[in-house]
Amino acid sequence: MFKFEKEQAVHDFNGTKIGGQPGEYPRVLGASIFYNKHETVIDDEKGIIDKDRAEALWNRCLELSDQTGIKHFIQIISESGEAFESYFSWFDSIDNKNAFLMDSSMPGALAHACEYVTEVGLADRAIYNSINGSILPENIEALKNSDVNAAIVLAFNPGDASVIGREKVLAEGGVAGQAKSMLAIAEECGITRPILDTAATPLGLGSGGSFREILACKAIHGLPTGGAYHNMTVSWTWLKRWRKNVLAQQYEGKDILLEQMAHHHFGGFEGIRQAAWSAPDIGCNIMAATLGADLIMYGPIENCEAATTAIAFSDIVLAEAAREFGLQPQTEEHPLFKLC
Repeated sequence: MFKFEKEQAVHDFNGTKIGGQPGEYPRVLGASIFYNKHETVIDDEKGIIDKDRAEALWNRCLELSDQTGIKHFIQIISESGEAFESYFSWFDSIDNKNAFLMDSSMPGALAHACEYVTEVGLADRAIYNSINGSILPENIEALKNSDVNAAIVLAFNPGDASVIGREKVLAEGGVAGQAKSMLAIAEECGITRPILDTAATPLGLGSGGSFREILACKAIHGLPTGGAYHNMTVSWTWLKRWRKNVLAQQYEGKDILLEQMAHHHFGGFEGIRQAAWSAPDIGCNIMAATLGADLIMYGPIENCEAATTAIAFSDIVLAEAAREFGLQPQTEEHPLFKLC
């Protein structure tokens, strides 16, 4: 455990604080909703959703936050500007406080999202995801002309997955298709609450740099930092094959083994299969939290239970270790006080 020499910024999103030294504030979780083929989505172009189902999911996140002190942002995903409008309107109707990430692979949809949240007065709760090497001039202009002042700033360098490469795209520029650095673009766009994303890269293709960059971002820039580390599990081809086919083959004809293992895994073999997947899926987030990541974007909102308990555990350990550096939790809602 450690304390960074550089002063650590803390951003405030309507009372949810993110950043600071490890152990001072709980990690913040990011839950993805309305992603591709999500069961809550009826029409992904118009943004028609099963509102009751979506609200039940978000309410569970809030319940977990109340019980543990681990706060949530919701990560709203859409490829359509019209759908974004519908999703934002729905979210504001059930929650008028918490921040939301605007996430899309379609630049036009993200530009429209900036305009819309400014028009309807939601910009102070919106987090643009993300400023990266592929950001287009029209998106830069849309951000500049909006009231959005928070953004994920991505340290992804397609040509160099090392910490040096990630820092070059983040702070120096001249790579990833942009003359300016990502932080310079963020400043140009009026982003006063940047959250640095260390860019989770697949195992075997620079995954170690994704974790080491957490330390670099905090030590060099002193800004809230995090990422979507679960993408390492999603992109792990070996694990996907293992979970889908190989594991079942290795249990064929081993009835005694399966019977005994099933005593310790709910759901029999399916429980064993799920454990093989979920262990690295949540483990990567624990690794990131231990290294000082402030924002853990854990993927599908349905993973809220495991993400919350795992990060609550991590935050308690961090807070106890931080006391040796003269640090104390800066909120009474810290898991150290609520769960111990």
